[in-house]
Amino acid sequence: MIRPILLISLLFCFRLSLGQTKTLTGIVSSNGDTSFSYKYQLKKAEKLSLPLLDTSSYNKYYRIWSDRQVIDLWQNINGAFSGRLTTWADEYVSNKEEPTYRSFIVIKKLSDDTIKLLMSLINISNILSLPSDDSIKGWRRGFDGITYIIEQSSKENYSFKTYWTPRVQDSLKEAKQVQEFIDSIFFLTNAPNILKEFSKAIPYECYFNGGIGVACKILTKKERKKYVRERKNYRKKYLKN
Repeated sequence: MIRPILLISLLFCFRLSLGQTKTLTGIVSSNGDTSFSYKYQLKKAEKLSLPLLDTSSYNKYYRIWSDRQVIDLWQNINGAFSGRLTTWADEYVSNKEEPTYRSFIVIKKLSDDTIKLLMSLINISNILSLPSDDSIKGWRRGFDGITYIIEQSSKENYSFKTYWTPRVQDSLKEAKQVQEFIDSIFFLTNAPNILKEFSKAIPYECYFNGGIGVACKILTKKERKKYVRERKNYRKKYLKN
Protein backbone atom coordinates (compact mmCIF):
# COMPACT_ATOMS: atom_id res chain seq x y z
CA MET A 1 0.00 0.00 0.00
CA ILE A 2 1.42 3.40 -0.97
CA ARG A 3 2.09 5.74 1.94
CA PRO A 4 0.19 9.09 1.86
CA ILE A 5 3.37 11.21 1.58
CA LEU A 6 4.68 9.07 -1.28
CA LEU A 7 1.31 9.19 -3.02
CA ILE A 8 1.19 12.99 -2.81
CA SER A 9 4.72 13.22 -4.22
CA LEU A 10 3.84 10.90 -7.10
CA LEU A 11 0.69 12.87 -7.91
CA PHE A 12 2.64 16.15 -7.80
CA CYS A 13 5.30 14.80 -10.17
CA PHE A 14 2.62 13.38 -12.46
CA ARG A 15 0.82 16.73 -12.59
CA LEU A 16 4.08 18.46 -13.47
CA SER A 17 4.77 15.88 -16.17
CA LEU A 18 1.49 16.78 -17.84
CA GLY A 19 2.80 20.31 -18.37
CA GLN A 20 6.24 19.41 -19.66
CA THR A 21 5.40 20.85 -23.08
CA LYS A 22 5.81 24.21 -21.36
CA THR A 23 9.00 25.89 -20.32
CA LEU A 24 8.66 26.39 -16.55
CA THR A 25 10.49 29.26 -14.85
CA GLY A 26 10.75 30.15 -11.17
CA ILE A 27 9.31 27.02 -9.56
CA VAL A 28 12.63 25.46 -8.53
CA SER A 29 14.69 26.94 -5.70
CA SER A 30 18.46 27.26 -5.61
CA ASN A 31 18.82 23.88 -3.86
CA GLY A 32 17.15 22.11 -6.78
CA ASP A 33 13.85 21.41 -4.98
CA THR A 34 10.44 22.80 -5.85
CA SER A 35 10.23 26.14 -4.04
CA PHE A 36 8.14 26.49 -0.89
CA SER A 37 6.41 29.60 -2.28
CA TYR A 38 5.34 27.75 -5.41
CA LYS A 39 3.95 24.75 -3.51
CA TYR A 40 2.15 27.07 -1.08
CA GLN A 41 0.52 29.03 -3.91
CA LEU A 42 -0.56 25.80 -5.60
CA LYS A 43 -2.56 24.88 -2.51
CA LYS A 44 -4.00 28.38 -2.27
CA ALA A 45 -5.06 28.38 -5.96
CA GLU A 46 -6.77 25.01 -5.53
CA LYS A 47 -8.57 26.27 -2.41
CA LEU A 48 -9.83 29.30 -4.34
CA SER A 49 -10.81 27.11 -7.35
CA LEU A 50 -8.37 28.93 -9.63
CA PRO A 51 -6.88 27.12 -12.64
CA LEU A 52 -3.32 25.86 -12.22
CA LEU A 53 -1.33 27.85 -14.73
CA ASP A 54 1.72 25.62 -15.12
CA THR A 55 -0.48 23.10 -16.97
CA SER A 56 -3.20 25.39 -18.37
CA SER A 57 -3.94 25.67 -22.09
CA TYR A 58 -4.84 29.37 -22.17
CA ASN A 59 -3.20 31.45 -24.88
CA LYS A 60 -2.42 34.13 -22.29
CA TYR A 61 -3.04 34.26 -18.56
CA TYR A 62 -1.81 36.70 -15.90
CA ARG A 63 -2.27 36.32 -12.15
CA ILE A 64 -1.15 38.87 -9.55
CA TRP A 65 -1.24 37.94 -5.86
CA SER A 66 -1.23 40.13 -2.78
CA ASP A 67 -1.63 38.62 0.69
CA ARG A 68 -5.43 39.00 0.71
CA GLN A 69 -6.53 39.35 -2.91
CA VAL A 70 -5.66 38.01 -6.33
CA ILE A 71 -6.29 39.36 -9.83
CA ASP A 72 -6.80 36.97 -12.74
CA LEU A 73 -6.71 38.06 -16.39
CA TRP A 74 -7.03 35.55 -19.22
CA GLN A 75 -7.55 35.50 -22.96
CA ASN A 76 -10.64 33.73 -24.25
CA ILE A 77 -10.88 31.63 -27.41
CA ASN A 78 -12.18 34.67 -29.30
CA GLY A 79 -9.08 36.67 -28.33
CA ALA A 80 -10.85 38.93 -25.82
CA PHE A 81 -9.73 39.13 -22.20
CA SER A 82 -11.79 38.38 -19.11
CA GLY A 83 -10.88 39.08 -15.52
CA ARG A 84 -11.85 38.76 -11.89
CA LEU A 85 -10.74 39.88 -8.45
CA THR A 86 -10.88 37.26 -5.69
CA THR A 87 -10.81 38.20 -2.01
CA TRP A 88 -10.61 35.58 0.74
CA ALA A 89 -10.16 34.89 4.43
CA ASP A 90 -9.56 31.60 6.28
CA GLU A 91 -11.30 30.82 9.54
CA TYR A 92 -9.05 30.56 12.60
CA VAL A 93 -9.98 28.61 15.74
CA SER A 94 -7.92 28.14 18.90
CA ASN A 95 -5.95 24.99 19.62
CA LYS A 96 -8.72 23.94 21.99
CA GLU A 97 -10.97 23.24 19.00
CA GLU A 98 -10.70 21.13 15.89
CA PRO A 99 -10.16 23.27 12.76
CA THR A 100 -13.05 23.88 10.39
CA TYR A 101 -10.92 24.40 7.24
CA ARG A 102 -13.41 27.02 6.07
CA SER A 103 -12.67 29.92 3.76
CA PHE A 104 -14.84 32.94 3.02
CA ILE A 105 -14.39 33.84 -0.64
CA VAL A 106 -15.87 36.69 -2.70
CA ILE A 107 -15.31 36.95 -6.46
CA LYS A 108 -15.88 40.13 -8.45
CA LYS A 109 -16.02 40.01 -12.24
CA LEU A 110 -14.04 42.86 -13.79
CA SER A 111 -15.62 45.12 -16.40
CA ASP A 112 -14.29 45.34 -19.95
CA ASP A 113 -13.10 48.91 -19.34
CA THR A 114 -11.21 47.88 -16.21
CA ILE A 115 -9.61 44.96 -18.03
CA LYS A 116 -8.39 47.26 -20.80
CA LEU A 117 -6.77 49.53 -18.21
CA LEU A 118 -5.13 46.58 -16.49
CA MET A 119 -3.73 45.17 -19.72
CA SER A 120 -2.42 48.59 -20.68
CA LEU A 121 -0.72 48.89 -17.27
CA ILE A 122 0.90 45.47 -17.64
CA ASN A 123 2.26 46.42 -21.05
CA ILE A 124 3.57 49.91 -20.25
CA SER A 125 4.97 48.98 -16.83
CA ASN A 126 7.35 46.41 -18.35
CA ILE A 127 6.73 44.36 -15.20
CA LEU A 128 6.80 41.03 -17.03
CA SER A 129 10.43 41.50 -18.07
CA LEU A 130 11.54 41.94 -14.46
CA PRO A 131 13.21 38.87 -12.88
CA SER A 132 12.11 37.37 -9.56
CA ASP A 133 13.48 39.05 -6.43
CA ASP A 134 16.13 36.37 -5.81
CA SER A 135 17.73 37.37 -9.12
CA ILE A 136 17.79 41.10 -8.34
CA LYS A 137 21.02 42.27 -6.73
CA GLY A 138 20.45 43.86 -3.35
CA TRP A 139 16.88 42.59 -2.82
CA ARG A 140 16.60 41.54 0.83
CA ARG A 141 14.21 38.92 2.25
CA GLY A 142 12.67 38.53 5.70
CA PHE A 143 10.20 36.40 7.62
CA ASP A 144 7.19 38.73 7.83
CA GLY A 145 6.01 41.44 5.44
CA ILE A 146 4.12 40.86 2.18
CA THR A 147 5.25 38.72 -0.72
CA TYR A 148 3.67 39.73 -4.03
CA ILE A 149 3.56 37.04 -6.72
CA ILE A 150 3.17 37.41 -10.47
CA GLU A 151 2.31 34.37 -12.58
CA GLN A 152 2.37 34.48 -16.36
CA SER A 153 1.27 31.63 -18.60
CA SER A 154 0.91 30.84 -22.29
CA LYS A 155 0.67 27.56 -24.16
CA GLU A 156 4.48 27.42 -24.36
CA ASN A 157 5.72 29.09 -21.16
CA TYR A 158 4.95 29.54 -17.48
CA SER A 159 6.74 31.83 -15.02
CA PHE A 160 6.39 32.25 -11.27
CA LYS A 161 7.99 35.37 -9.74
CA THR A 162 8.03 36.53 -6.13
CA TYR A 163 8.74 39.98 -4.65
CA TRP A 164 9.13 40.20 -0.89
CA THR A 165 8.02 43.52 0.65
CA PRO A 166 9.30 45.97 -1.98
CA ARG A 167 8.58 48.94 0.32
CA VAL A 168 11.55 48.07 2.56
CA GLN A 169 14.11 47.65 -0.22
CA ASP A 170 15.53 51.15 0.28
CA SER A 171 16.10 52.91 -3.04
CA LEU A 172 16.22 49.78 -5.19
CA LYS A 173 14.72 50.82 -8.54
CA GLU A 174 13.26 47.40 -9.25
CA ALA A 175 11.46 47.41 -5.90
CA LYS A 176 9.96 50.81 -6.68
CA GLN A 177 8.82 49.49 -10.05
CA VAL A 178 7.10 46.49 -8.44
CA GLN A 179 5.41 48.52 -5.70
CA GLU A 180 4.10 51.11 -8.14
CA PHE A 181 2.73 48.35 -10.35
CA ILE A 182 1.06 46.53 -7.44
CA ASP A 183 -0.46 49.73 -6.03
CA SER A 184 -1.78 50.74 -9.46
CA ILE A 185 -3.23 47.42 -10.57
CA PHE A 186 -5.10 46.79 -7.32
CA PHE A 187 -6.31 50.40 -7.24
CA LEU A 188 -7.74 50.05 -10.75
CA THR A 189 -9.79 47.03 -9.66
CA ASN A 190 -11.14 48.99 -6.66
CA ALA A 191 -9.56 46.30 -4.49
CA PRO A 192 -9.00 48.47 -1.35
CA ASN A 193 -12.69 49.42 -1.11
CA ILE A 194 -13.80 45.88 -1.88
CA LEU A 195 -11.53 44.60 0.89
CA LYS A 196 -13.09 47.02 3.39
CA GLU A 197 -16.62 45.80 2.60
CA PHE A 198 -15.42 42.21 2.53
CA SER A 199 -13.92 42.51 6.02
CA LYS A 200 -17.29 43.65 7.40
CA ALA A 201 -19.00 40.57 5.94
CA ILE A 202 -16.57 37.86 7.15
CA PRO A 203 -18.79 35.40 9.07
CA TYR A 204 -16.09 34.03 11.41
CA GLU A 205 -15.17 34.95 14.97
CA CYS A 206 -11.46 34.93 14.05
CA TYR A 207 -9.73 34.77 10.69
CA PHE A 208 -6.48 35.29 8.83
CA ASN A 209 -5.76 35.94 5.17
CA GLY A 210 -2.15 36.90 4.90
CA GLY A 211 0.86 37.27 7.12
CA ILE A 212 1.15 35.91 10.64
CA GLY A 213 -1.59 38.01 12.26
CA VAL A 214 -5.07 36.85 13.29
CA ALA A 215 -8.07 39.21 13.48
CA CYS A 216 -10.87 38.54 15.96
CA LYS A 217 -14.20 40.23 16.57
CA ILE A 218 -14.89 41.77 19.97
CA LEU A 219 -17.79 39.72 21.31
CA THR A 220 -19.85 39.33 24.43
CA LYS A 221 -19.80 35.99 26.21
CA LYS A 222 -23.22 35.19 24.73
CA GLU A 223 -22.12 36.09 21.20
CA ARG A 224 -18.99 33.98 21.48
CA LYS A 225 -21.00 30.94 22.60
CA LYS A 226 -23.12 31.38 19.48
CA TYR A 227 -20.01 31.20 17.26
CA VAL A 228 -18.70 28.16 19.14
CA ARG A 229 -22.04 26.40 18.70
CA GLU A 230 -22.13 27.25 14.99
CA ARG A 231 -18.63 25.82 14.46
CA LYS A 232 -19.57 22.67 16.34
CA ASN A 233 -22.66 22.19 14.16
CA TYR A 234 -20.61 22.76 11.02
CA ARG A 235 -18.04 20.11 11.97
CA LYS A 236 -20.79 17.67 12.85
CA LYS A 237 -22.51 18.21 9.51
CA TYR A 238 -19.55 18.48 7.11
CA LEU A 239 -16.49 17.05 8.87
CA LYS A 240 -17.95 14.07 10.69
CA ASN A 241 -15.93 11.65 8.54
